[in-house]
Amino acid sequence: MKKKFSIFEYVLLFVVLFFAVGYIIFPLIELFKESISSNFDSYKSLGSGVVINSAFNSVLLSVVTVIGCAAIGILLAYYFHFYKIPFKKYLSVIFLIPLATPPIVGVVSFLYLLSDNGILSRILFAIFSKNILTGFEGWTAIIIIHLFSFYPLFFLFATASFEKLDYNVIDASNSLGASKWTTFRKIILPFLLPSVASAGIITFMASMASFSAPFVFGGSIRFLTTEIYYSKINGDTSLTAVLSIFLTLISVVFLFLLRKFRTANEYSLRMKGSVKKIDASKLYNLNVAGKILFLITGFLILLPVLTLLYLSLIPEGSLIRNYFGEGLTLINYQNIFTTDAVALPYYNSLMMSLIAVVGTILIGLPASYFTAKKKIKGGNFLESIITLPYGIPGTVIAICLIFSFNSGNVFSFGEILVGTFAIMPLAYTIRNIPAITQSLNSGFNNIDPSLEEASYSLGAGRFKTFRTIILPLIIPAIISGALIVFINSFGEFVSSILLYTFSTKTISIDIYSQLRLYNTGGSAASGFIMFLIVLIALIFSRRKIS
Repeated sequence: MKKKFSIFEYVLLFVVLFFAVGYIIFPLIELFKESISSNFDSYKSLGSGVVINSAFNSVLLSVVTVIGCAAIGILLAYYFHFYKIPFKKYLSVIFLIPLATPPIVGVVSFLYLLSDNGILSRILFAIFSKNILTGFEGWTAIIIIHLFSFYPLFFLFATASFEKLDYNVIDASNSLGASKWTTFRKIILPFLLPSVASAGIITFMASMASFSAPFVFGGSIRFLTTEIYYSKINGDTSLTAVLSIFLTLISVVFLFLLRKFRTANEYSLRMKGSVKKIDASKLYNLNVAGKILFLITGFLILLPVLTLLYLSLIPEGSLIRNYFGEGLTLINYQNIFTTDAVALPYYNSLMMSLIAVVGTILIGLPASYFTAKKKIKGGNFLESIITLPYGIPGTVIAICLIFSFNSGNVFSFGEILVGTFAIMPLAYTIRNIPAITQSLNSGFNNIDPSLEEASYSLGAGRFKTFRTIILPLIIPAIISGALIVFINSFGEFVSSILLYTFSTKTISIDIYSQLRLYNTGGSAASGFIMFLIVLIALIFSRRKIS
């Protein structure tokens, strides 16, 4: 017999519902109201050449990104699982480096590495006496950065699936004389399909929502995210709202598909009986050329980060200065920690990220408790609302908050939030609620119900049972989710560029500002520090997950 809700649980439920209504549903309603402020005239712009071209570019970029990342990620995962790879342990870490590289940091590092005046261009010019590396802009630059940023998703998904692959099937295929290609095409690839499809959907959504690379390298090439930004900057709020709704609807459709494919993935990976793991003695030998290629690939993945490190050690200057023949210095790092104006973005980023972590825990913990643990009536609908921000691009979240909190209302407690310190951590919290609830849902689902019943039988109430039994068991899930939220918030650029003020500038905004001022050393130092902080958080998060 189910126990009735306690007063404490009713309070928690109210907090969750208040957040869901006030900071997810209400902003979307305000977005729609703004879109019809001109009597639906702005919707006619969806048929204009500019919008159609922007949408086409966004979809084309996403399709190319998915195909390219799938090829790279699956191939790397396949070789890692079936072949003897030199320095496999270290390379597996290196191949995940892009996950620790915030979008704006990746953009800056590739710019300094591959642009016409970048460090690699300088090296090649010194060797060949002419600039043979040109054209790193527009589509070329954006696609390269996207491939670098998103292929780890396929690598991780495919690797996880390979761990659940029954090697008896592979042995049977080999005994029948099937080639490696035939085995891969007819057995391995179909097995990987559900997880690969999930990775593909996530990558497509991330690419559609991408802003940093299209913003910096796009130039005259417009995408939906950049078109939203420029329409907002130009003061056309109605068009901004229409484009935001259009992009959100696309993302929500793919979010729905993702949930379907994740369900399919769960069923596809369930095997009856014991699963035979691959025998290390049966791993294929990699020839010398293959070993060299893997080592070169690892070096190329590290190269953008190494570029940042090197350029952070040269004196402050511009992109056109000579990168070589100058003494290395720590002056750029000293400026960060000794100059108040330079240190402020670091303080803002740390505080905003920590506030977002606390906010997501305060909302995500009771939300997961009611949907995953208590399975309350209407829980599926509530879970859908809570996870909806996963399908809303950061650009759109920022726009929604601008429309919703540029004046006081009940959800802002009568205060104007736009232009204040609070608006940015609020955006980070909304964006990352799905991340922490996903982690917490797994934690709640792993709790043995008998432990809770035993506590009740001993006379403990709901609050004491939660505090002494449930909470200690889900602390690892809380920590893992909190670290993911911190990583995402600390490197956030998309929503920040629309919401920041001079006093609320974050590291990502500061890096972009220094980039525009051609301050090579300063932007490289800030980028490298941001990379290190995110990398440390990522390492801890993976340890907690594993």
